[in-house]
Amino acid sequence: MDSAAAALVNGALLGSTYALVSLGLVLVFRATYTFNFAHGEFMLLPALLLAVFLAGTQLPFVVAMILSLLIVAAVAAAFYSVILRHTVGLPHWMGLVATFGVASILQGAMSIIFGSSERVISIPGMPAGSVEILGTRVRVSTLVITLIALALALAVVAVMRWSHLGTLLRAAGQDPTLAAQGGIRVGWAYMGSWAAAGVLAGTAGILYASTQVVNASLIVVALSAFPAILLGGADSVEGAVVGGLLVGVLQGFITTYLGGQYLNVGTYLVLLAVLMAYPQGLFGTRTVRQV
Repeated sequence: MDSAAAALVNGALLGSTYALVSLGLVLVFRATYTFNFAHGEFMLLPALLLAVFLAGTQLPFVVAMILSLLIVAAVAAAFYSVILRHTVGLPHWMGLVATFGVASILQGAMSIIFGSSERVISIPGMPAGSVEILGTRVRVSTLVITLIALALALAVVAVMRWSHLGTLLRAAGQDPTLAAQGGIRVGWAYMGSWAAAGVLAGTAGILYASTQVVNASLIVVALSAFPAILLGGADSVEGAVVGGLLVGVLQGFITTYLGGQYLNVGTYLVLLAVLMAYPQGLFGTRTVRQV
């Protein structure tokens, strides 16, 4: 029972990060039908920037964090504006290849600018000590960061589902021609979606790195979120949160009972089994094509 509880708790803690990462992936997929394989770099860049700002300047933490997130938002928006929008009307794999390209460019640039040394982010005001949840000891700071990530994820879901801004973004993604005829500036909506995705990725990267270290492992965390959006549904914001939590818990049980070497195998076997029954994911939009 103790092992099961530890797997559940640790998996849920990881799943909240996956949920926040997955939301950024879903935003850009809904807008431009592109899987963003540079999302991990969007996580790592602001974490590195924040660590450098905190170590080398006198900027307050909040100011340094906002500046870091604004930079990654600008990079994501520039990628759409300069590169991705020119792939409109071309096969979808062109946009996919473009994300691999920008990922490689960002990796190279970050390696040159920041080097390969690990860095640390310390969020001020984090409580010390630990608490017991279902028999598992969890650091209070880790629990607080997890709750922040989950609250942010739920706030994004609420904005997308019930706000006027969310309605505009959904309309631009579902039928850009009709949305443009209705007065929506579709290009700006797409660019805003990419900027927002960059902010979500950066926030997830900063929160996760504050409990670990800032290094290239953040890119792996982003790639691990892809099963989450496929499980929940690539175009569903609610599915991103549910999928992130489910994948986190699943990986917690796999690691506890089978070992870390089976993590990817077990995750993708379960994903394939679900997709056989629900090709669009648990909450994705079902499409019908005439052949």
